[in-house]
Amino acid sequence: MKETLTYSLAIVAIAVSGFFGWNAKEKYVEKTKERIILESENKTLSANIEREEGNKDAATQAKELALEEKSKAKAELELAKSQAGEFADTLDSVSGDLEVAAAEKKKIDASMEALRGRFPGIELEEVPRVVKDMEANQKRLVGEEEDASLVKKRLEEDIAKNLAESSRIVEKINQSIKRVEGNTFQATIVAVDNDWNFVVIGAGEKSGLTGDSKLLIQRDGRLLGRLLISKLEPNTAVADVEPGSLRNGVALQAGDQVILESVSSN
Repeated sequence: MKETLTYSLAIVAIAVSGFFGWNAKEKYVEKTKERIILESENKTLSANIEREEGNKDAATQAKELALEEKSKAKAELELAKSQAGEFADTLDSVSGDLEVAAAEKKKIDASMEALRGRFPGIELEEVPRVVKDMEANQKRLVGEEEDASLVKKRLEEDIAKNLAESSRIVEKINQSIKRVEGNTFQATIVAVDNDWNFVVIGAGEKSGLTGDSKLLIQRDGRLLGRLLISKLEPNTAVADVEPGSLRNGVALQAGDQVILESVSSN
Protein backbone atom coordinates (compact mmCIF):
# COMPACT_ATOMS: atom_id res chain seq x y z
CA MET A 1 0.00 0.00 0.00
CA LYS A 2 2.84 2.34 0.87
CA GLU A 3 4.66 1.50 -2.36
CA THR A 4 1.50 2.18 -4.39
CA LEU A 5 1.08 5.60 -2.71
CA THR A 6 4.69 6.46 -3.38
CA TYR A 7 4.37 5.42 -7.01
CA SER A 8 1.20 7.51 -7.40
CA LEU A 9 2.89 10.58 -5.90
CA ALA A 10 5.83 10.12 -8.27
CA ILE A 11 3.50 9.99 -11.27
CA VAL A 12 1.71 13.14 -10.07
CA ALA A 13 5.05 14.91 -9.57
CA ILE A 14 6.19 13.96 -13.08
CA ALA A 15 2.89 15.16 -14.55
CA VAL A 16 3.10 18.48 -12.70
CA SER A 17 6.72 18.92 -13.78
CA GLY A 18 5.81 18.13 -17.37
CA PHE A 19 2.90 20.62 -17.28
CA PHE A 20 5.03 23.46 -15.95
CA GLY A 21 7.82 22.59 -18.38
CA TRP A 22 5.40 22.61 -21.34
CA ASN A 23 3.85 25.88 -20.11
CA ALA A 24 7.30 27.48 -19.80
CA LYS A 25 8.19 26.31 -23.31
CA GLU A 26 5.00 27.85 -24.75
CA LYS A 27 5.75 31.15 -23.02
CA TYR A 28 9.34 31.06 -24.33
CA VAL A 29 8.15 30.44 -27.89
CA GLU A 30 5.60 33.27 -27.59
CA LYS A 31 8.22 35.68 -26.24
CA THR A 32 10.59 34.70 -29.05
CA LYS A 33 7.89 35.48 -31.65
CA GLU A 34 7.22 38.84 -30.01
CA ARG A 35 10.94 39.67 -30.03
CA ILE A 36 11.25 38.79 -33.75
CA ILE A 37 8.22 40.97 -34.57
CA LEU A 38 9.67 43.89 -32.56
CA GLU A 39 13.05 43.53 -34.28
CA SER A 40 11.35 43.59 -37.71
CA GLU A 41 9.32 46.67 -36.75
CA ASN A 42 12.49 48.38 -35.44
CA LYS A 43 14.31 47.70 -38.73
CA THR A 44 11.40 49.10 -40.72
CA LEU A 45 11.21 52.16 -38.45
CA SER A 46 14.99 52.72 -38.73
CA ALA A 47 14.80 52.53 -42.54
CA ASN A 48 11.94 55.05 -42.56
CA ILE A 49 13.90 57.37 -40.28
CA GLU A 50 16.99 57.17 -42.52
CA ARG A 51 14.88 57.87 -45.63
CA GLU A 52 13.21 60.87 -43.97
CA GLU A 53 16.63 62.18 -42.90
CA GLY A 54 17.78 61.92 -46.53
CA ASN A 55 14.69 63.79 -47.70
CA LYS A 56 15.28 66.46 -45.07
CA ASP A 57 18.92 66.89 -46.22
CA ALA A 58 17.77 67.26 -49.85
CA ALA A 59 15.21 69.91 -48.87
CA THR A 60 17.89 71.72 -46.81
CA GLN A 61 20.30 71.72 -49.77
CA ALA A 62 17.57 73.11 -52.07
CA LYS A 63 16.83 75.86 -49.53
CA GLU A 64 20.54 76.75 -49.18
CA LEU A 65 20.87 76.95 -52.99
CA ALA A 66 17.87 79.28 -53.23
CA LEU A 67 19.29 81.47 -50.43
CA GLU A 68 22.63 81.63 -52.27
CA GLU A 69 20.80 82.73 -55.45
CA LYS A 70 18.97 85.35 -53.41
CA SER A 71 22.31 86.67 -52.02
CA LYS A 72 23.83 86.89 -55.52
CA ALA A 73 20.76 88.66 -56.85
CA LYS A 74 20.94 91.20 -54.01
CA ALA A 75 24.62 91.87 -54.82
CA GLU A 76 23.71 92.41 -58.49
CA LEU A 77 20.96 94.81 -57.48
CA GLU A 78 23.32 96.84 -55.29
CA LEU A 79 25.85 97.03 -58.16
CA ALA A 80 23.15 98.14 -60.61
CA LYS A 81 21.97 100.83 -58.16
CA SER A 82 25.55 102.08 -57.75
CA GLN A 83 26.07 102.26 -61.52
CA ALA A 84 22.75 104.03 -61.95
CA GLY A 85 23.88 106.62 -59.40
CA GLU A 86 27.17 107.15 -61.24
CA PHE A 87 25.36 107.56 -64.57
CA ALA A 88 22.98 110.07 -63.00
CA ASP A 89 25.94 112.13 -61.63
CA THR A 90 27.63 112.09 -65.05
CA LEU A 91 24.38 113.14 -66.71
CA ASP A 92 24.05 116.09 -64.32
CA SER A 93 27.63 117.14 -65.12
CA VAL A 94 27.09 116.93 -68.89
CA SER A 95 23.82 118.84 -68.58
CA GLY A 96 25.71 121.61 -66.75
CA ASP A 97 28.40 121.73 -69.47
CA LEU A 98 25.67 121.87 -72.11
CA GLU A 99 24.08 124.88 -70.43
CA VAL A 100 27.47 126.66 -70.25
CA ALA A 101 28.12 125.98 -73.96
CA ALA A 102 24.68 127.29 -74.87
CA ALA A 103 25.31 130.47 -72.86
CA GLU A 104 28.71 131.01 -74.59
CA LYS A 105 27.14 130.48 -78.00
CA LYS A 106 24.49 133.05 -77.16
CA LYS A 107 27.18 135.57 -76.15
CA ILE A 108 29.12 135.01 -79.42
CA ASP A 109 25.95 135.42 -81.47
CA ALA A 110 25.28 138.72 -79.67
CA SER A 111 28.88 139.89 -80.23
CA MET A 112 28.71 139.10 -83.95
CA GLU A 113 25.44 141.01 -84.30
CA ALA A 114 26.95 143.96 -82.43
CA LEU A 115 30.08 143.89 -84.63
CA ARG A 116 28.05 143.81 -87.82
CA GLY A 117 25.99 146.69 -86.47
CA ARG A 118 29.08 148.76 -85.75
CA PHE A 119 30.58 148.28 -89.23
CA PRO A 120 27.67 148.27 -91.66
CA GLY A 121 29.03 148.07 -95.24
CA ILE A 122 32.61 148.78 -94.14
CA GLU A 123 35.30 146.32 -95.28
CA LEU A 124 37.88 146.61 -92.54
CA GLU A 125 40.83 144.23 -92.72
CA GLU A 126 40.33 142.86 -89.22
CA VAL A 127 36.58 142.56 -89.32
CA PRO A 128 36.47 139.53 -91.64
CA ARG A 129 39.06 137.72 -89.51
CA VAL A 130 37.20 138.43 -86.27
CA VAL A 131 33.91 137.43 -87.84
CA LYS A 132 35.55 134.29 -89.22
CA ASP A 133 36.96 133.41 -85.80
CA MET A 134 33.59 134.02 -84.18
CA GLU A 135 31.87 131.83 -86.77
CA ALA A 136 34.45 129.12 -86.19
CA ASN A 137 33.85 129.33 -82.43
CA GLN A 138 30.13 129.23 -83.06
CA LYS A 139 30.50 126.03 -85.14
CA ARG A 140 32.71 124.54 -82.46
CA LEU A 141 30.19 125.31 -79.75
CA VAL A 142 27.37 123.93 -81.89
CA GLY A 143 29.39 120.75 -82.34
CA GLU A 144 30.08 120.55 -78.61
CA GLU A 145 26.39 121.12 -77.92
CA GLU A 146 25.47 118.30 -80.30
CA ASP A 147 28.11 116.01 -78.76
CA ALA A 148 26.84 116.82 -75.28
CA SER A 149 23.29 116.05 -76.42
CA LEU A 150 24.43 112.69 -77.76
CA VAL A 151 26.25 111.91 -74.50
CA LYS A 152 23.17 112.93 -72.53
CA LYS A 153 20.99 110.70 -74.71
CA ARG A 154 23.35 107.76 -74.25
CA LEU A 155 23.41 108.27 -70.49
CA GLU A 156 19.62 108.43 -70.39
CA GLU A 157 19.49 105.14 -72.34
CA ASP A 158 22.03 103.57 -69.96
CA ILE A 159 20.01 104.70 -66.95
CA ALA A 160 16.84 103.27 -68.48
CA LYS A 161 18.63 99.95 -69.07
CA ASN A 162 19.90 99.91 -65.49
CA LEU A 163 16.43 100.62 -64.15
CA ALA A 164 15.09 97.72 -66.23
CA GLU A 165 17.90 95.49 -64.96
CA SER A 166 17.12 96.56 -61.39
CA SER A 167 13.49 95.55 -61.89
CA ARG A 168 14.61 92.18 -63.27
CA ILE A 169 16.89 91.59 -60.28
CA VAL A 170 14.09 92.51 -57.84
CA GLU A 171 11.81 90.02 -59.61
CA LYS A 172 14.55 87.39 -59.39
CA ILE A 173 14.88 88.02 -55.64
CA ASN A 174 11.11 87.69 -55.18
CA GLN A 175 11.11 84.43 -57.12
CA SER A 176 13.96 83.10 -54.96
CA ILE A 177 12.03 84.04 -51.80
CA LYS A 178 8.89 82.29 -53.11
CA ARG A 179 10.93 79.22 -54.03
CA VAL A 180 12.40 79.03 -50.51
CA GLU A 181 9.08 79.67 -48.75
CA GLY A 182 6.79 77.69 -51.05
CA ASN A 183 8.74 74.54 -52.01
CA THR A 184 7.52 72.45 -49.05
CA PHE A 185 5.50 69.88 -51.03
CA GLN A 186 6.65 66.30 -50.65
CA ALA A 187 4.91 63.03 -51.46
CA THR A 188 5.65 59.34 -51.97
CA ILE A 189 5.38 57.14 -55.06
CA VAL A 190 2.99 54.32 -54.15
CA ALA A 191 3.06 52.34 -57.42
CA VAL A 192 5.37 52.12 -60.46
CA ASP A 193 5.03 50.80 -64.01
CA ASN A 194 8.55 50.86 -65.46
CA ASP A 195 7.38 49.29 -68.74
CA TRP A 196 5.07 52.22 -69.56
CA ASN A 197 7.12 54.79 -67.57
CA PHE A 198 4.43 56.11 -65.27
CA VAL A 199 3.92 56.20 -61.50
CA VAL A 200 1.11 56.72 -59.01
CA ILE A 201 1.71 59.40 -56.37
CA GLY A 202 0.08 59.38 -52.95
CA ALA A 203 -0.99 63.05 -53.20
CA GLY A 204 -3.38 65.03 -55.39
CA GLU A 205 -5.32 68.27 -55.72
CA LYS A 206 -5.90 68.50 -51.96
CA SER A 207 -2.11 68.59 -51.50
CA GLY A 208 -1.78 71.54 -53.89
CA LEU A 209 -0.91 69.71 -57.12
CA THR A 210 -2.19 71.02 -60.46
CA GLY A 211 -2.15 69.66 -63.97
CA ASP A 212 0.84 71.92 -64.74
CA SER A 213 2.88 70.81 -61.72
CA LYS A 214 6.36 69.51 -62.56
CA LEU A 215 7.89 67.12 -60.06
CA LEU A 216 11.38 65.89 -59.21
CA ILE A 217 11.99 62.26 -58.18
CA GLN A 218 14.59 61.63 -55.50
CA ARG A 219 15.87 58.73 -53.45
CA ASP A 220 18.17 59.09 -50.46
CA GLY A 221 18.74 62.74 -51.42
CA ARG A 222 19.75 61.90 -55.05
CA LEU A 223 17.86 63.30 -58.04
CA LEU A 224 16.56 60.42 -60.23
CA GLY A 225 14.41 62.17 -62.86
CA ARG A 226 11.36 64.35 -63.54
CA LEU A 227 7.61 63.72 -63.73
CA LEU A 228 4.73 65.35 -65.61
CA ILE A 229 1.17 65.08 -64.23
CA SER A 230 -1.12 63.14 -66.59
CA LYS A 231 -4.13 62.49 -64.34
CA LEU A 232 -5.12 64.28 -61.15
CA GLU A 233 -7.46 63.10 -58.39
CA PRO A 234 -8.23 64.69 -55.00
CA ASN A 235 -5.81 62.44 -53.09
CA THR A 236 -3.76 60.73 -55.82
CA ALA A 237 -2.10 61.57 -59.13
CA VAL A 238 -0.73 59.66 -62.11
CA ALA A 239 2.44 61.09 -63.62
CA ASP A 240 4.56 60.17 -66.65
CA VAL A 241 8.35 60.07 -66.47
CA GLU A 242 9.67 62.98 -68.53
CA PRO A 243 11.47 61.47 -71.57
CA GLY A 244 15.25 61.53 -71.21
CA SER A 245 15.18 62.75 -67.59
CA LEU A 246 15.65 59.39 -65.83
CA ARG A 247 19.23 58.60 -64.81
CA ASN A 248 20.88 55.67 -66.62
CA GLY A 249 20.39 52.32 -64.91
CA VAL A 250 17.76 53.67 -62.49
CA ALA A 251 14.45 51.84 -62.03
CA LEU A 252 11.82 53.72 -60.07
CA GLN A 253 10.23 51.96 -57.13
CA ALA A 254 7.49 52.47 -54.57
CA GLY A 255 8.74 54.60 -51.71
CA ASP A 256 10.70 57.04 -53.89
CA GLN A 257 10.00 60.65 -52.97
CA VAL A 258 8.70 63.48 -55.18
CA ILE A 259 8.98 67.23 -54.65
CA LEU A 260 7.98 70.25 -56.74
CA GLU A 261 10.54 71.33 -59.33
CA SER A 262 9.27 74.92 -59.08
CA VAL A 263 6.59 76.84 -57.21
CA SER A 264 3.59 78.31 -59.02
CA SER A 265 3.51 82.09 -58.92
CA ASN A 266 -0.12 82.09 -57.76
